Amino acid sequence: MWKGIAEESPLGQKAKKDKTIVYTKHTMAKNLIEKYTFFNEGDVVMNSTYGDGAFYVNLPDHVDKHYCEIEEGIDYLENEIEVDITLDNPPFCPRKLFWAFMQKAMATTRREIYWLVNMGSVNAFTPKRLDEMKSKNWFIKSFHITQDKRWYGRYVWVRITRNEADNIFSWERKTY
Repeated sequence: MWKGIAEESPLGQKAKKDKTIVYTKHTMAKNLIEKYTFFNEGDVVMNSTYGDGAFYVNLPDHVDKHYCEIEEGIDYLENEIEVDITLDNPPFCPRKLFWAFMQKAMATTRREIYWLVNMGSVNAFTPKRLDEMKSKNWFIKSFHITQDKRWYGRYVWVRITRNEADNIFSWERKTY
């Protein structure tokens, strides 16, 4: 089913021509969603960048699914839909763009945010940005390390929640 979606979408057409575009494998997205993502009946879920649909088509049937895709003229950063969960493999280069996605997710998400990011993007969670998250009542709950041999290095499925008690980070804003 998803291959037809990918091939017919404007981004799918672009990816056929541009071999530097490498989507998240559907099997990886399915595994991350099934094992490490927590949905309630009727949750409103946002897939912030549809790509070829790896996350979107693997969302459970009991949720209300939404997506954005810049190639289709639906810009996540201009999105105003409030959701329970935001998830995706967002753009993480440049890091300022990734952080813009994080800020948008914090503003429009009620309960949880899940990002699949590379290890370098973990550096975007600086003490200053962790302070910003805390001020907005957002906390990193867990990291699940995964790997795709097509991509260099390891990737992290980051779960971010509004429950400070489950926060896995402590930090001190001190320069040495």
